[in-house]
Amino acid sequence: MKIFSMPTEPRQAALAGAGIASPKNAGEAMRNPLAGAVANSPVLSFSRLEFSNLIDASRISMLAGSAFGNWHLTAGIESLNYDKMQGYTEDGLTSDGLYFTAGTIAAQLGIARTFNSMSAGLTARYANQNIDDYYMQGILFDGGVKYNLLKNFAFGAVFNNLGWIFSDAKEIAPLSVQAGITASCALPLGFSGALSADIYRRNDSAEELRTGLEIIFKELFSLRLGYPISGEENNALSAGLAIKLSFIDVEYAYQNRAALGANHIFGVSLYF
Repeated sequence: MKIFSMPTEPRQAALAGAGIASPKNAGEAMRNPLAGAVANSPVLSFSRLEFSNLIDASRISMLAGSAFGNWHLTAGIESLNYDKMQGYTEDGLTSDGLYFTAGTIAAQLGIARTFNSMSAGLTARYANQNIDDYYMQGILFDGGVKYNLLKNFAFGAVFNNLGWIFSDAKEIAPLSVQAGITASCALPLGFSGALSADIYRRNDSAEELRTGLEIIFKELFSLRLGYPISGEENNALSAGLAIKLSFIDVEYAYQNRAALGANHIFGVSLYF
């Protein structure tokens, strides 16, 4: 179930997972519970992640969010589906015509609220994963808080995937914690910039410093770059862009990590 530790939205992926303290899109609530408080009007977000040929899989998600007074509610669903995989006989040799399938599906509900300069969010997720006729289920929670300091700084901290995995084999949830700061400033000619630096640690991986830069033109166009720094050979530049047109956002991200190869993430958000 490590899929639940991967960025799902183009902005998160383009910033190499950084920017936890400065969510821009309610769709980011699939991984960042603080993002639920972003949209003041109803929003519907879609995203699709196309993995490289190393994986032969695709992931899709949909999230709906709306404000109800001071509270913001989100509901999302995502699925990961692999292509057919060739099976093996008991002695380890491939068996012609023997294939199996694998996939993961999850549904989640979230709640968030802003209290003056502080905001908080909590998400509950149910997940089901199968590999051929082997199944596991999980109940997982994400939570976080953020604080806006003055006008140009935001601090945030979140935990992801705290919960239980139910299966016949010993499995652990991909529990992670992340804390970071985003500094923003105005630039000439209608541009603005935001620089994020986050510390990330998952229970089965090395500590990682995630850095991301976002250049925005009048809230209409955004260019994003990200780079993770860790002790593992998994560091690679990521990039992306976003265009906002009235009631719709269109986003794209490119992410290249050693274990997964080059991935493409597409996203669309509709505001009502």
